[in-house]
Amino acid sequence: MGHRTLLRGPTLAVAAVLPLYGPTVVQAAQSVAATAVAVCGHTSAQPTLQRGSTGDSTVEAQCELSLATKPSRYTPIAADGTFGPATETRVKDFQRCAGLGVDGVLGPQTWAALNTWAAQPHTCAHQGTSSTAQATVCGHTDARPTLRRGAKGTEVKELQCRLNLAMEPFHHPPLTIDGDFGGGTESRVIELQHCANLSADGVVGPNTWAKLADWSSRDTYCTPPRPAGYPIDGLDTAKYQHPGGAPIDWKAVRASGVEFATVKATRGLNVTDEYLATDLQGARAAGLAAAPYHFYTGTAPDTGAAQADRFVAAVRATGYTGQRAGDLPPIFDLERMDDGSGRCPTHGTVDDAKAWLDRVEAAFGRTPVIYTQKSFLDDCLGATTAFARYPLQLADYRQSITQPPLPNGSTTWAMWQYTDAAIFPGIKAPATADVFNGTQADLDRLANR
Repeated sequence: MGHRTLLRGPTLAVAAVLPLYGPTVVQAAQSVAATAVAVCGHTSAQPTLQRGSTGDSTVEAQCELSLATKPSRYTPIAADGTFGPATETRVKDFQRCAGLGVDGVLGPQTWAALNTWAAQPHTCAHQGTSSTAQATVCGHTDARPTLRRGAKGTEVKELQCRLNLAMEPFHHPPLTIDGDFGGGTESRVIELQHCANLSADGVVGPNTWAKLADWSSRDTYCTPPRPAGYPIDGLDTAKYQHPGGAPIDWKAVRASGVEFATVKATRGLNVTDEYLATDLQGARAAGLAAAPYHFYTGTAPDTGAAQADRFVAAVRATGYTGQRAGDLPPIFDLERMDDGSGRCPTHGTVDDAKAWLDRVEAAFGRTPVIYTQKSFLDDCLGATTAFARYPLQLADYRQSITQPPLPNGSTTWAMWQYTDAAIFPGIKAPATADVFNGTQADLDRLANR
């Protein structure tokens, strides 16, 4: 939920990644038109190019065109340095995507938009069709030496570029292609290896190169590991999903397949999220099942009931009753302190948590959902079984598990928050993502539908 501290700190490094569409992209492109960027690492020289052009700028353009259009299901084109019919066609495809004049010529405006689209994930209003895989898509080198952290040079640029083409960019924000094999590149290699069922050691040997070359050259991606067997998706939002005050386009979120949302309402005794009303109402209006949540703070003794009263007042002011069609039960966020220390809440107790739960259940006539983690309850609340009757939203980001471990006494879970780095159309910053443990009919019943 909106970057809670249990496993969530604001992912600022990718907060600027945003999907844009059509004329909006033209505006974004114009804003960066003065700065030529060598996104693929070849050259920042960006002369006007057209059919018959050759050289490094053409290689850069071809590579950027592949990065920019692959999210819309276009197969990469050959980065061979010759501006032929295939390159001209792809330039026209891109110009249509970006809402530009379609002439097949790479002039200043097309270059500016291309730099933006190649460096950030964007999708077209229409999708491309798969075609023949290309052997040369980045244009740096055909050498495939074993690479590991600390390596530098052209081969690393080829690796980084191919990782950007192989990893689904809405969940794996593109790497900077700088030829420096650092921690970010190593982490991305490990993610690829997990996707490909390879030994996840972060070292790029023959098997990793082979999979990387295959996936980067055709219309396929490594998507982030997603829990299998749970087809219903959800997400969590708070102020962190509004960088610079940007709104959430809830219709776009819903169109992406998301079925439910949990929205931060309050924290402790004195914080109301500034986007509570707009997000809770926006999610419901778009057709998502939605719930408000409260972050419990145990910084003073016996405040659970008072925190509950503040939460109830805040969410009632938005129109939430817990009984309307689309209203999921309220959610109680029970976790470690959010001061970065990772400590247990100083005055957090089972009785104080129960005071919040009882007060909110009485107010809305709904059994609240508890957001937590088995390790927190074990470490901080004595492995209590006192919460066994409550539905659970469990946070666990490990890729090695098939479901989150249950707290003592609990027999099932309702929602599993499995990542804090999902990027959804309509949201201009990363968000945490969930799956629902049940069918659509089960979700509808929980949401009074």
